[in-house]
Amino acid sequence: MTMMRKMKSLVVLLMTAVYFSGVTSDGLYGATPMKVITQPQVKTAALGGVDVPTADVLHKMHLNKYILRAADGNLTEVPVSRVVLPHSNGMSPQSVMVDLGPGGTVYVRQSEILCKSTDGGRTWTSKPIKASGGGVGYRWRVLDDGTFISVGLKVGKETQEPATVWASDDEGQTWSKRAEIALEMKLPNGELYAERYVHRGLNKLADGTLLWAVDLRDGAVPMSIGGLYFFRSSDGGHTWSTPIFAFDWVSEGGFALLPSGRIFSTVRYQRPLVASDPPDLEKRNGSISKGWPWKHLFLQSSDDGGMTWSTPRQLTTVFGQTFGYPAAQSDGTVVVIHDTRYGPGPAGNRAMISRDEGESWLDEVYYLDYTRFVGSYSASVVLQDETILTIAGSSQAGNEWTLVKDQTDLHAIRWKPVKD
Repeated sequence: MTMMRKMKSLVVLLMTAVYFSGVTSDGLYGATPMKVITQPQVKTAALGGVDVPTADVLHKMHLNKYILRAADGNLTEVPVSRVVLPHSNGMSPQSVMVDLGPGGTVYVRQSEILCKSTDGGRTWTSKPIKASGGGVGYRWRVLDDGTFISVGLKVGKETQEPATVWASDDEGQTWSKRAEIALEMKLPNGELYAERYVHRGLNKLADGTLLWAVDLRDGAVPMSIGGLYFFRSSDGGHTWSTPIFAFDWVSEGGFALLPSGRIFSTVRYQRPLVASDPPDLEKRNGSISKGWPWKHLFLQSSDDGGMTWSTPRQLTTVFGQTFGYPAAQSDGTVVVIHDTRYGPGPAGNRAMISRDEGESWLDEVYYLDYTRFVGSYSASVVLQDETILTIAGSSQAGNEWTLVKDQTDLHAIRWKPVKD
């Protein structure tokens, strides 16, 4: 890493020192959040000029080989390939991950098995995997040479140990230590963090760059987030950058490398009320969680390989449209698939479309699946022929973690946005 880039990262960290901890006596969070851009281009309750389909309509779709597209006031069926992956007990609807290996091989890591497809997700094989021992992280990525990479980290309160980078050359059966990532970090206000988590985890860009994320918290209130930090590796995980600050109050999401070279990022923006907020902000945002006006999907981008990041800008307008995962085609089309937890309409993954690398968004939406568990996630890769392969977590067991623990299936959906 060059001295110039190190200095640039330091400047970014210093510029974020507007964050102050504490909870006021009236229950408002005392931190002063950084400014975000809250001027969404479309309202995302029911895009396309069509009411959200009913549970019966979406459930029928979920069991057949089509998805539903709402655009120009019409709801139409779009043929797709949809298959259910081999089942794995203990699988969380929010632990979906997928990656491409050499020759376009697709890998999906589940709790007990590794699923593999050599025909673009049409058919799958699976084999048992050993439990992730020795601190190996849950999210694996696959390098161009077939090496599996993972980053393991002790999470929770009052821990400062480094993260460990692990590598496997036998598809995750055995692992060896490749590197460490130092985490003797402080919050932007200069204080030590109280908690740390890796909800976003390890991601890989199309050019092989690895981005690993950790969110630090001050512990003042539940879900308090003092900042999301990225670490970047361009040599297969052997060496890593110093911490790169993304923003406060953001966490999980994904990355896509755009044709222009820009990195596109989705982020979950969730924070409580602060004294400077308008008194009607909760009502305006349709909050169902008292004291929390924001639980939405925002976007960020980087034009320098992930060293600095733009101010987050709002994408979804419905409280609970929180988690989003991006995919980018070579013509600049960007797809963001997001959850919808609290309505309108049933829970499930919905896809938004941009034709200009995420600068503007169409009044159009694709309904991909149906689930009875709110907050089910997805992840996608783009295949060589521009097909988007989306892996969606789905459970029909109900809306409690105890119900879905052994009753979650992953659906592999091969699809492309319609180009009129």
